[in-house]
Amino acid sequence: MDAPIAPPHQDRLDGLALGRSASPPYDIYVIGVIFVLNVFMDTYLIVANPHYALPLFGTTFSGAWGWLAKIQSPILHGVLGYAFLRRRRWGYWLYMAYAVFGLSSALVNLALFGSGRIRMIFIVSLVLITAYLYTRRRVFV
Repeated sequence: MDAPIAPPHQDRLDGLALGRSASPPYDIYVIGVIFVLNVFMDTYLIVANPHYALPLFGTTFSGAWGWLAKIQSPILHGVLGYAFLRRRRWGYWLYMAYAVFGLSSALVNLALFGSGRIRMIFIVSLVLITAYLYTRRRVFV
C-alpha cells in the first residue's frame, strides 16, 4: 500500500506551521548587512569626532568611560549583523534589549534636551524597525 500523496504545496504549509518561512528571509539578511555596514560608519564617526560625547540617558562621559560609551555602538552593531545574517534567536533578543535601551535613552534625552531632527528620526525609525522585526521574529531559529 502506497503512502498518501501530499499536495504539492504541503511542504510549504508545514514550514509555515513550524514558524519557518517558505523562502529565505532576505529582509533579515539585508538588515544584517546594514548592521555590518554600520560598524564601519560608527567607527569612522568615532575616529573623525574624537571629542564628541555620546549622551546616554541625558549624561555624557569623558575619558575612558566616554570612549567605552561610544565604542559599544560598533561592537553591538557587528554582533547584531552576524546574528541577523545567521538568523540566531539570541540576536533577535539582543536586538530587542538594545532597542529598549536605545529608545529609553533617546526618550530621556528628548525630555531633557528637546526635539531635534536626528533624535526624532532615530526614535521613529527605531520604533518602526522594532515593530517590523517583532512581526518577523519567527525567522530567527
